[in-house]
Amino acid sequence: MNFINVVLGVAVPLLLIIFGIIGYFLRTLHSDVKTSITEQAHNYSKMSEDIGKLKGKIELVEQEGRLKYQLVTETTQQEIKNMASKIGELSDTVGQLVTVQLRSNRPS
Repeated sequence: MNFINVVLGVAVPLLLIIFGIIGYFLRTLHSDVKTSITEQAHNYSKMSEDIGKLKGKIELVEQEGRLKYQLVTETTQQEIKNMASKIGELSDTVGQLVTVQLRSNRPS
């Protein structure tokens, strides 16, 4: 009986110390995991926000590109119309000049 009391007297405090150490490490592990999960959630939220901002910027750039393309197209079409009008006027003038030259070169 005396031996059992000695073993129990040593084993119980030793088990309490071992369980205390294991509990400390488990608590530290739980705290670290909880902190890591919180940081990941925050990072995910920030990345989602950044992605949303970047998508908005991309849409603005695309819209700006479409507007510039439309402006260039309209300007080009207007310039082509102006050139066609000027070429028509030039053709009429050349035709009149040829007519005048032909009349003046005719023998009377």
